[in-house]
Amino acid sequence: MAGAVVVTLQPAPATELLPALAQWYGISARERTVIEEALQGQAAKQIARRLSLSPHTVNDHFKAVYRRTGVTSQEELIACLF
Repeated sequence: MAGAVVVTLQPAPATELLPALAQWYGISARERTVIEEALQGQAAKQIARRLSLSPHTVNDHFKAVYRRTGVTSQEELIACLF
């Protein structure tokens, strides 16, 4: 079949979905950075250390994202991206 085209569909990785999610829900750049760290498996305390934030601030970022997206936990947020 000359000129045949094959298209393969596969789920987009979370890192490619995050920019669209951030824009859709109005997630700030800092909140997005916190989510990116969580996607790498970092716990809130580790994220705080890596970003020079207090753990309370990291948790506040997560809570703001949860409110906007309608999820209730970090695990649920990550599951939505996968």
